[in-house]
Amino acid sequence: MPYSKDILELKRHLLRAAESSNSYFDLTKLIVDVRKINDSEIPYSGLGARSPNDYFPSIKIIGSKLKTKENDDDYTISNNIDTRFTLGGRYSTNIITSDVPFFVSGMSYGSLKLPAKIALHLALNRLAKEGIKVIMNTGEGGALPWELYGSEESWSDVSKKRHENILSYADRLLKEHNLESIDRDSLFCRLYPLITQYASGRFWKDPSYLLNADGIEIKIGQGAKIGHGGLLPGPKVTDLVAENRGIPSYKAAHSPSRHLDILGPEDLVAKILELREITDWRIPIIVKVGCSRVYDDIEIILKSYADAASIDGFVGGTGAAPWELRDIIGINTIPSLKPAREAIANYYSTDKADEFRLIVHGSVWDSDRIAKCIALGANGVGIGTGFLLSMGCTLVQDCYTNVCPAGLTGSYEKLDIQTSVNGIVNYVKGTLLELKNIAGSVGRKSIHDLRRKDLVSTDELTSLICGLPLVNGSTFTDQLKEMVNTVIDKREEV
Repeated sequence: MPYSKDILELKRHLLRAAESSNSYFDLTKLIVDVRKINDSEIPYSGLGARSPNDYFPSIKIIGSKLKTKENDDDYTISNNIDTRFTLGGRYSTNIITSDVPFFVSGMSYGSLKLPAKIALHLALNRLAKEGIKVIMNTGEGGALPWELYGSEESWSDVSKKRHENILSYADRLLKEHNLESIDRDSLFCRLYPLITQYASGRFWKDPSYLLNADGIEIKIGQGAKIGHGGLLPGPKVTDLVAENRGIPSYKAAHSPSRHLDILGPEDLVAKILELREITDWRIPIIVKVGCSRVYDDIEIILKSYADAASIDGFVGGTGAAPWELRDIIGINTIPSLKPAREAIANYYSTDKADEFRLIVHGSVWDSDRIAKCIALGANGVGIGTGFLLSMGCTLVQDCYTNVCPAGLTGSYEKLDIQTSVNGIVNYVKGTLLELKNIAGSVGRKSIHDLRRKDLVSTDELTSLICGLPLVNGSTFTDQLKEMVNTVIDKREEV
């Protein structure tokens, strides 16, 4: 909601007071405090938290052409670099294959307006036709008709009446957003892998939501609002959004803070086995958690018949989250990777290696950050904000309202679908080329051959948290030990 005159006036007074006393102040927090003073309500915000240090800039990728253990082949030629990402095969019979090690994180219909969702759908189809398959996650708000029924096989068991209802709902969706001119045949075609979210709100009512997906993600939590559950404000729950989710119109859609039938590790195992039986053990299953108690969570997921774990740093984006949850609860993506990899290494110290995958989200949007995550142990990376930026996002963080300068989360009439499709395609292709260049420059055949030894830290804190060497070759832990030994030696001399 726009700020009232009282809030704006109080904000001006506080700013003048802070400036006159040369005090440091956080403008974002100031606005939150002013709104609390005015109406006692906690404001919401979209996108991700503003972290004072996400550690990515303090990590550098190093390469060598004189001293290297790699073969003599020239892998700097980008076409020779393998960037594929596979998911499944640990307990599922099907394996999802993507041509890039990153994918579209869950952004549901309702949180995003229909034109933005259609732009993602058409862009990923276009990329698939050009030989670049990219995975898309539906988000927790349910899938759109053309996502579930984008192949002839998906229609095979659908009754005539159900078929008519699906097409009728699709027509009403397009009409509401003035998109009747879109060709139905091109729309009802999905060439990319689709992962559907099984979240605590269970905002879906069609069994095909699970059966027609290529993968299922059990969303326990997300980084932006750990332990809170999802939220879609009432003004965004239109009649068609409500129909898709099976909820009342224009009333806030709150997901429970936890799955009512997953209260502990044993329940998670039971739920995954239930989904395995429903899908005949075909479909890969992911468990997603917000980064908090990372080691314990990964240890539980490893033992729960899941194919992959997905961890989301607290700076991860969202459509709506309370300020105080988004900004202070959870830990960053980079510090989460070390305990995650330690949990995986400890598990496989006694178990035979298999196809378990680790996926990370949160504050990752470009090739530099993707490469660093992979070098630190991630197998794949989920991206939300990066795809929004490719469609014109201006980062005003009003995603929870129906007003959006780019037409993504509101004001849908402002979005030009074709321009957005072109932006998404260029973003994927450009990022893919950059990843190939990075891997080639380090002398790697595959982007997944990047290792911790290809990284150094430029500050002591990042070195300590990530266990990476500083630029001089030593770690901050080594320096601490040296300082301690020096003090001990001097005491002994005395």
